[in-house]
Amino acid sequence: MSAADTVVPLLATPWRDGAGVRLCGTPFPGLSPDAIESLSSFYPGTLNADIRKLLQQSSGLAGTALGDIDFTGTRWHPEEPLTVYRPCLSLSVDASGRRWIAEGAGDEGLPGPVWCVFPRPPVAMYVSHDLADFLCRLRDYEQNTEAFQWPHGLAETAFTVWYHRYTNAMQSRKLCAWDRAIRGWLYALPAGALVYDLRNPEIRGWPYGVTGESARYYRCGRLPVFGVVPWDPAL
Repeated sequence: MSAADTVVPLLATPWRDGAGVRLCGTPFPGLSPDAIESLSSFYPGTLNADIRKLLQQSSGLAGTALGDIDFTGTRWHPEEPLTVYRPCLSLSVDASGRRWIAEGAGDEGLPGPVWCVFPRPPVAMYVSHDLADFLCRLRDYEQNTEAFQWPHGLAETAFTVWYHRYTNAMQSRKLCAWDRAIRGWLYALPAGALVYDLRNPEIRGWPYGVTGESARYYRCGRLPVFGVVPWDPAL
């Protein structure tokens, strides 16, 4: 079963709880094949068969606990400023200003991983493997009346990531230095770069604002390994 086959049933009808009461999260209508084709020139990532199947069922969700969620990439929400995530789908910006994004898909599968980018503390948190997993989790939380506890829990973890921002950087650098596959990338970073390796399951986010508002960001391919360097016009 493809990722699209998993998520399409979630978007067939409005979400309801166990008693049949209608919840937040109403699917927007799907798009016609011609409308989907018109997205191909600017859709973030590859507009593959799984995404086309999703868009035929629904173009997004209205009124969730996280706000309206966009599947189309037509920029209902501002483009993600953290370029290390592009191409990415800007899914939603919630009432607290948190940006929910999904990295562009390849030749198959749905966009993902999904991240939540906090404005304060300036931390990007890993949320789920892909859009299908994200929507399943969101629906489950809403059905269990815990939809607002989910971002609250993420916020607590984000503050923990921020509190340990220098400890995590030192730990990640040591681990990366032992990894021959990315050692070359690590040593090519500018001097003073802080490194965050989210392949470590104990670290689920990275503090993109650790050096202040002006910074340069680096990423090792599409791995969840990031570097942050203070802005220097000479670089």
